[in-house]
Amino acid sequence: MAKSKSEGIPLENITCREEDGLPQDPPTSFLQRRMQHILNDRPLPPAKTYRLKKVGDKRKAKIEAQKASGDSILDTWFEEIEKRHCGEHGFTHCMECGAVVPRSFIRHATAHLLPKKLFKSVAVHTLNYLILGAGCGCHEKTHRIDKFIKMKIWPEAKKRILEMMPLLHTDELRSISNQLLIAMDMANQ
Repeated sequence: MAKSKSEGIPLENITCREEDGLPQDPPTSFLQRRMQHILNDRPLPPAKTYRLKKVGDKRKAKIEAQKASGDSILDTWFEEIEKRHCGEHGFTHCMECGAVVPRSFIRHATAHLLPKKLFKSVAVHTLNYLILGAGCGCHEKTHRIDKFIKMKIWPEAKKRILEMMPLLHTDELRSISNQLLIAMDMANQ
């Protein structure tokens, strides 16, 4: 006769009370069948295990499309900037504050003047960048026009943007913010 582990009561004596509102099970209840199953050394079948792919099908297709579309061109562009600015030293300086930027962080410190996502025609243009340190916070200041125009590097940035403007497609010209255009007009006066 099987006994309950917690109280040592024979399982056939376990019944539900009517005041609980639960149906009373005869002595051959689920608990007895479960205990008999375990005692016969027949454990329950193992639960199904599901393994997730490291890279999903959609993400894999997107990565392949990026490789085919020319992200290697962007990588080459970053490498050329690294060679141009780091040279043999293994480091360069932030164009705003002069903080040291090691070679390993040069890609993070390269700030696009015109965002590569919106302005694909000049995404890898030789003038579409400034080296602004990510560690010193100068790179972050370029994300807002009101802060960017107060930086020491702004006149150089404005000059580079003006040189790239004729190279933009008409669709891309619509993406230039009014704030940037106003800031560039104010700087001309």
